[in-house]
Amino acid sequence: MAGIDNSAILLKADYQFKGPLTENYVLQQLRGQFEVAPRYYSDKTSEIDFVLQHGTEIIPVEAKGGEDKSAPSFKRYIADHHPKHALRFSKHGYRKDGEITNLPLYLAGKTKNLL
Repeated sequence: MAGIDNSAILLKADYQFKGPLTENYVLQQLRGQFEVAPRYYSDKTSEIDFVLQHGTEIIPVEAKGGEDKSAPSFKRYIADHHPKHALRFSKHGYRKDGEITNLPLYLAGKTKNLL
């Protein structure tokens, strides 16, 4: 739908829609795993890619298509709300990074089982 050549994705080249394609992939993998569908969150100064409701817990989720892990809005949300879980999906492997758990993109479909 973005009208980009498949080789740009397969060859891991930088292209304009890398972030939105990654977010869309994560959204499709998360849908149906939880009782409440994933939601986008924003306030006056920040945005979170998704928030999940798991029982009474709200879990912020960041989906990263590139190398940059800064995500200031995501980190500010964590500092302000102190969630039990905070998830970042990226092309990197599993890793705990402070309060954030990084999960590889290919595990997005198993999120609920991993909590």
